[in-house]
Amino acid sequence: MDKDLVFQQLISKGILKWVLFIILILRPVNITFKTVFQKYAPKSSNGTEDTIEGAGAMIGNLERLLISIFMSYNQFGAIGLVFTAKSVARFDKISKDPIFAEYYLIGSLYSIISVLVLYGLIKC
Repeated sequence: MDKDLVFQQLISKGILKWVLFIILILRPVNITFKTVFQKYAPKSSNGTEDTIEGAGAMIGNLERLLISIFMSYNQFGAIGLVFTAKSVARFDKISKDPIFAEYYLIGSLYSIISVLVLYGLIKC
């Protein structure tokens, strides 16, 4: 099979759009979040971040992938389940630490906005 034909078939099926979309919602979104919102990150009493290194980025990646899957199937209501699950898991910390609650909300909103904007731009 001709390489150009294979490439044209990939483009026509939207596979390359999806690959680009997935690449963009992962690492670039993590980097921009960390760069732009680092000043809002809650610190523990000893001045360090009170979390497992890389856990927040991984949670964000999985969150954005799930949102993308739900959007591709027009299951917009299911997106709320992602945020409900996150909130249930972090309820104790959110209710006791207003600084963490604000940072959590900033991250969640940034995550969904980034997926919506990139999805709209690429139109998967």
